[in-house]
Amino acid sequence: METSVPKRFYFNDAGPLPPISAVGGKGYSLIRMAREGFPVPPGFVLAVDFFKPWFAQVAATDAWRAFLDAPPDEMAARAAALPSTAKVLVFDTEQAALVAQSLERFDAFRLFAVRSSSPDEDLAGASFAGGYETILGATHETIEDAIRRAFASCLEPRVFIYKRQQGFDVREASIAVVIQAQIASEVAGVGFSVEPISNDYDRAVFNANWGLGETVVSGLATPDQYVVDKLSGELLETTVGAKETSIWLLPDGGTEERPDKRHDQATLDASQLALMTQEIGRIEALYDCPMDIEWAWQDGAFYLLQARPITTYLPLPDEIVTPAGQRRRLYLDATLAIQGIQQPLSVMGANFLEILLRTLAEKLTGQTKLTDPVEGVAFIAGNRLYLDLSHLFHLVPAQKLAGFLGNMDSLTAEILLQVDGDVYLSDPCPAYLHHLLPEILAHVPGVPLRGLEAVLLPERSDEVYHRKVEEAFARMEADASAPQDIDSYAEWLTSQFVALLVGTLVAPLATAMAARSRLTQLFENAAKTDTQIADDLVHVDQALPNNVTIEMGMRLYKIAQGLAPLGLSSADALGRRLSAADVPPDTLQAWQDFLERFGFRGPRELDMAAPRYRDRPELLFKQLYSLMGLTADGDNPQSIHERSVARRQAAHERLRNAAYEVGALEGKEYDLLYRVMERFGGFRENHKYYLVKTISFLRRRVLQAAEVLTASGRLQRPEQAFDLTLADLTQAERDPHLDLQALVSQDTAFLRKLDHVRAFPHVVDSRGRILRPDRPKPSPGELVGQAISPGKAQGPVKVLHAPDEKPLLPGDVLVARATDPGWTPLFVSASAIVLEVGGMLQHGSLVAREYGKPCVAGVQDATTQLKDGEIVEVDGSAGVVRRV
Repeated sequence: METSVPKRFYFNDAGPLPPISAVGGKGYSLIRMAREGFPVPPGFVLAVDFFKPWFAQVAATDAWRAFLDAPPDEMAARAAALPSTAKVLVFDTEQAALVAQSLERFDAFRLFAVRSSSPDEDLAGASFAGGYETILGATHETIEDAIRRAFASCLEPRVFIYKRQQGFDVREASIAVVIQAQIASEVAGVGFSVEPISNDYDRAVFNANWGLGETVVSGLATPDQYVVDKLSGELLETTVGAKETSIWLLPDGGTEERPDKRHDQATLDASQLALMTQEIGRIEALYDCPMDIEWAWQDGAFYLLQARPITTYLPLPDEIVTPAGQRRRLYLDATLAIQGIQQPLSVMGANFLEILLRTLAEKLTGQTKLTDPVEGVAFIAGNRLYLDLSHLFHLVPAQKLAGFLGNMDSLTAEILLQVDGDVYLSDPCPAYLHHLLPEILAHVPGVPLRGLEAVLLPERSDEVYHRKVEEAFARMEADASAPQDIDSYAEWLTSQFVALLVGTLVAPLATAMAARSRLTQLFENAAKTDTQIADDLVHVDQALPNNVTIEMGMRLYKIAQGLAPLGLSSADALGRRLSAADVPPDTLQAWQDFLERFGFRGPRELDMAAPRYRDRPELLFKQLYSLMGLTADGDNPQSIHERSVARRQAAHERLRNAAYEVGALEGKEYDLLYRVMERFGGFRENHKYYLVKTISFLRRRVLQAAEVLTASGRLQRPEQAFDLTLADLTQAERDPHLDLQALVSQDTAFLRKLDHVRAFPHVVDSRGRILRPDRPKPSPGELVGQAISPGKAQGPVKVLHAPDEKPLLPGDVLVARATDPGWTPLFVSASAIVLEVGGMLQHGSLVAREYGKPCVAGVQDATTQLKDGEIVEVDGSAGVVRRV
């Protein structure tokens, strides 16, 4: 027998809560709060099933059929005809009787607020704020029309556009409607249990205006704003808004808009704010997530009109959140600031880096405390790599740490220069940090000796370096002694790489960096007064030999030039010819050689889940097509590199002469420093190249196992394996009954919370507060950052969020959040580079200098402030981007 589905739910009825699918997000929230004793005005919800007859009538119209048949890019336009189909709808007998019966409970109330409530609305991932209709001041006589208008709002184009953006099925429409006693408020507005701008979990923010809250919700007036400390109740900030207009309830129904003469007075007093802060804290505790509310005051009574999860805040993983009221910790997002990766790492990618960090910590110190989220200084949490600055401040003061980190991300350096390190200093200091350096020296005593060898016997050190690398990768490639279990294989691979890193890769690179630093010190005073010496110091370490990233770009350019005579009309045509091996033999060989040497690389390559050029060569087709247009000597990377080499050599000769003019000892020291820097300075990207190559072995093994699991139906596709941990995948191979889809859902739970995050902060504290630099306001038409690579260039802006998002044409100014080696080929075509993230040693900065392209980094919000096509001048010497 079929169970009858209720078509109406009263707020205060006893019994289990109705499902969101029946009453929508707004209705569910009001019912839940009312039953928990919150001051919610009484009312009821007309459930989704109440409106089935109306949806059936809409579905029978030509407008609905045309909408269903529309291609995705025309759906919003065709949806414009749908709201009018609802204007002719009327209650059938059953609907009219149910509404009349429901209103009998509310004879004491003459006016009602009618609000739509979608099953997709007010969820943790999507709020639909402002998307649906609210009708205020409805009477018993106008209630049917108000319900019809609320229903019609679910057919508005803006709703379909938002649903598509959020991944909902736009071809499925459903709605419930809330009917609630209307509050004739004297003051009303909204509240947030997390401060929206700073993301501080311990601050509540309230916006208020006289009259009804509609002026605040819809943005018709500039409201008062109050910021309150949720723990102490202290009022931290009060900003009296202009309150240009207000909306008031009319006694006989409807509303009127008019200014209020009290527009220059504060709307709320301390006692009201104290109660509101208490209530928003209770709501946050009930839902166990940050909430925003709509509220009202009438005749001294406080009412909650709506509550929904905040969908735009930055959630932090539990392991790095400290309890409210405790001393806060400060974290640097190294995924972004050091590696230039904006998106969260995959589950397995983060898991592998966690193993890598732990293995490295054991190698350096004999223990793993360095990578513990509580006691450590570098750890994986929430699919990102963090540095605990609160612990690091015990080793290096904030000011000095800013100087070091500024080489990788200038914005982070600015933040740390303005941070009071004592406020965030961890207390107590982890005991092991007191003797960290002696521990490291005791565990890796050979590193300083290998550094000395690099200085005194650079040729021999170079030969040993390459021999050790070849031996290490021969072992990994053969993997005859490697374990068969995937997680054990990952541990084995990691130990092989860490042994190579510590035993071979670190010493020459560290020696070269020390040589470069000392060389700068030699001319520090002279560079202050001699612009030629200052310029030479910029160029003396450019275009060094053995730079693997520059080699990758040069090889791609040569392939592109081999394709240029074919007269290809598009990147797709280029891809088809390459895929079919229908290109000149020498070009085909160059392409195959490229994939052999660099095929394991790609955008976001530190994440094991990211596709590789070998797997998806189409990632390079757009870049190759763009490179085909670079034929002039001034543009092509070969000519640029040759000019850079000549510029470096000329700078070297002038600096050498200047050193010998000071004295023979100074000249000999310069010769030694330059020899070391020239020999090993180009190795600065090798450690990452070899790490990515190591990851490729594990990626291959994982995909082999994933193919089997996909064939048996346990995974939806092979790439879904990266949504599991390595231990999960190992267990899956052993246990044929292990539910992998349940594990995927469990392992990716926090990643789903991050779906809405478009820009992760550089520095954040353990109560969610995002720290930003306090910068002077730039001149009109200018954006300011750090000068990275000298020179000036003009061109049209091209904003890219991924290297293969769209073509970058020769002469375009590349604007990006951050870059990794997968972006390298784009730098060849760009006339200049503008980055939100970066410092002197970040990948994009290094490549820009190698190619002689003006570059400015640390430009806050560059990807949103600059638009495709607008002409800008990039001054890489001054660190300024100017609109032309």
